[in-house]
Amino acid sequence: MQRKIRLMQITHDLAIGGLQQVVVNLCRTIDRETFDVSVLCLRKLGSLVPEVERLGIKVNMIPQKRNTDYIAFMKVARMLRQERIQVIHTHNTQPFVDGTLAAMLSGVRTIVHTDHARDFPDKRRYMLAERLMSHFAYKVVGVSDHTSKNLIQYLKIPARKIITIPNGIDGSRFADEIDKPAKRQELGIPGDGPIIGVGVRLDQQKGLTYLLQAMPMIVRQVPGTTLVIAGEGPIEYELKCQAAEMGLTGSVKWIGPRLDIPDLLKLFDLYVLPSNWEGLPVCLIEAMAAGCPIVTTDVGGVRTAIQSGYNGILLAPKDPQGLAKETVRLLLDSRTRQIYAANGRRLFEQRFTAEKMTRAYERLYLRQT
Repeated sequence: MQRKIRLMQITHDLAIGGLQQVVVNLCRTIDRETFDVSVLCLRKLGSLVPEVERLGIKVNMIPQKRNTDYIAFMKVARMLRQERIQVIHTHNTQPFVDGTLAAMLSGVRTIVHTDHARDFPDKRRYMLAERLMSHFAYKVVGVSDHTSKNLIQYLKIPARKIITIPNGIDGSRFADEIDKPAKRQELGIPGDGPIIGVGVRLDQQKGLTYLLQAMPMIVRQVPGTTLVIAGEGPIEYELKCQAAEMGLTGSVKWIGPRLDIPDLLKLFDLYVLPSNWEGLPVCLIEAMAAGCPIVTTDVGGVRTAIQSGYNGILLAPKDPQGLAKETVRLLLDSRTRQIYAANGRRLFEQRFTAEKMTRAYERLYLRQT
């Protein structure tokens, strides 16, 4: 009987986020007859750990120092040897660097790395380190063609090393209907006015300041509209202050990080993501899977998933007036929302399932691509 290939996913953490959802979905859908998979967190654990452990998958963590740990890669190497790992899959910069150095020390032959996108050019030392590590990787994955082009342009990684694999999710979690009045009551949203929502990390990348700037125009034209923001992050306090100063206290619900995103997406009339830059946001794929129409910005690899006028609307970034105009137009047009929702679910099934993503990664782990 052939032994299973021992594979380790290496990430910063398993907190709530798109990158982490990719790791979880890989764990959920990987061929367990071929691969013995585990996860290593380099910074902390996170809210998604129980979900991985319920799959019978071991989650490890490297003990952290208070300051930068310059020998973390040696601890990773020790763990790779202890677990007899044969393949590693790293996610973003620190795991790529520490994981690759550790693999070289411990004799791991196959290194697959995924860049989940960022705003290029990045810090020079990061780009230099990743360019160096890419020489030892079997393949470097971009989550969209836009991301892959950036890896070639800015990191100078040879095109033969690069492959694009779009993110994918488990659509079964987004298929069930919910009791919408009960969910509204749980969230403390009165009345029956429309709900627009977003669930992301609260940082500059996501452009939520422009959504808040658009809200007075939206509420003026569609009274009773509520904006639900799920998530946490470094500019949370700044955003809440902005909302208060604009008199939006009664129109914006801050609900923090959530594990019930599928239910929330079934409640939202529109998913609105005004990002300044992106790779291929998992949150948009989740909205498509849930049949939630989308208004978002035409940045990075977003148009990989969103076809403007088919399953959503693409706008220029940093344009609160344009954002308000298109949001209002869709809120007042339930027929178009239904069409976008159906088309989004169809496109999701065709291109963005976790199974499609995982089969593509499995071919890399086996060196078949």
